[in-house]
Amino acid sequence: MTSTKNLGKRGQNTGLVLVGIIVVVVIVIILLPYISSDLGIFNSSPTPPPITQGVTVSSIQYTSSVSPSTDFDVSFSITNNIDGKGATGIDLCLDNLGIFTIVSSPSQLGPQECVSIPTLFAGGSVLETFRLSSPSNSAYQNIPYTQLLAYYINYSYRAGASQSLEFVSQQAYSSGDYPAPSLSSYGNTAGPVSITTSAQLPAVYGTAAQISLALTNAGTGMVLGSVNVNITMNSSEINMSQGLFGFTAHQHANGTVTFSGSLSVGTGSTSVTLPLSLGQNEESSLSSNSVPYFLSAMQVSISYNYLENGFFPVTLKVESYPTT
Repeated sequence: MTSTKNLGKRGQNTGLVLVGIIVVVVIVIILLPYISSDLGIFNSSPTPPPITQGVTVSSIQYTSSVSPSTDFDVSFSITNNIDGKGATGIDLCLDNLGIFTIVSSPSQLGPQECVSIPTLFAGGSVLETFRLSSPSNSAYQNIPYTQLLAYYINYSYRAGASQSLEFVSQQAYSSGDYPAPSLSSYGNTAGPVSITTSAQLPAVYGTAAQISLALTNAGTGMVLGSVNVNITMNSSEINMSQGLFGFTAHQHANGTVTFSGSLSVGTGSTSVTLPLSLGQNEESSLSSNSVPYFLSAMQVSISYNYLENGFFPVTLKVESYPTT
C-alpha cells in the first residue's frame, strides 16, 4: 500500500515539473523573435523610428536563410502618416537581386521589379509581396553566399502651413499694445520636407514685414527634383514684389493672389525671405481711421517627389552531400 507521505512527494514533484515546463515555454516564446533569424525561420526588419515621412516602408518580412532551388516571399508593409495627406504615384521596387530572380510580384503584368500604388490615404497601410527564387547549388558552386537585396520607394506628397501677419500703427508699436502674432500649420511635420516660417513682427504701417520661409529635408531619403511652392494671400490686403526669387504671380477671381515657384532642397534645406507689405488702399484706410493693429495671413503649400531606399540580407544555404 502506498503511503500518504509518498503520494504527497509525488504530487510536489509533478507540480515542480509543470512549473519548470511553463518557465521553459515562456523563455522560448520571449527568445523566439531573436533566435528565429539564426534558425532561418523568418526575419523582420527592425521597427523604424516614429514616421517623419509621409510614406515609408514600415516593415519587411522575409526569410533570412534559404535553401538552393526554392521560392520565398518578401513582403513590404507600406504606411502613410496618419497626420499627413494622401500620397499619390507610389512606386515600390526591388533592386540588387544578384543571384536571386523574381518569380511573381504584386504587379498584374507578371514578375516585375516594381509595383505601383496609385494612392494611399493618410493613415493607410498596404502589404505588397514579391516571390523570389534561389538558384541551384551548382549555379554558385555550393559555397556560403549572402546577397544584400535592396528596395526603393518613391511617391508624390503635399504639405502646407499658415503664417499670421501683423501690422500695427506707430503708436501701438511704441506702447506695445497689440496682440501676439501666431503661427499655425497643417501637414508640415507629416512629410519628410518640413516647412518653417518665422516673421519679424509686427511691422509698422508703411514698412514691410520680413517673413522667412525655410524648407528642410527631415526624412531619411532625398527630394527628387525641386519642391513646388505656392504662397497665397489676399491681394487687396497684402502685397509682395512680383517675380521675387523667380516666382510668378497668379491673380484669382476671389481676390487672392498666388505666387508660384520652385526651390531646390535635395538632402538639405533652403530658405527665402519674403518682404510683405500692406496694400496701398488698406494702409491708407487703417492709418486715416487710427486702427491700432491689423491681422492677415499667408498660406504656404508645397508638393514634391520623394525617394527612400533600404537594404536587407538573404543568405543562401550550403547544400549537404551524402557521404558513403
